[in-house]
Amino acid sequence: MARQWPLLLVLGGGATGLAVVALDHFRTGCLLLGCAVLFAALVRAVLPERRVGLLVVRSRVLDVAVLLTLAMGLIVLSVVVPPARG
Repeated sequence: MARQWPLLLVLGGGATGLAVVALDHFRTGCLLLGCAVLFAALVRAVLPERRVGLLVVRSRVLDVAVLLTLAMGLIVLSVVVPPARG
């Protein structure tokens, strides 16, 4: 279980982001989701495979590239979407 702390942090950040989106704060929630995925990319790039646990899917380069692409997409989406009118 101690090996899975990176995954638990990423899942916690993702769950927090989804909860914020559910509370009708789309931009902030997407930004939190993007930061959680960005953290996953950072952890995958820095830590050895035996310490990353279930964040290992393919090769390190492919995992980091996919995670960075997803993170940047979410972060850009959260910045580009116009604020809700209210």
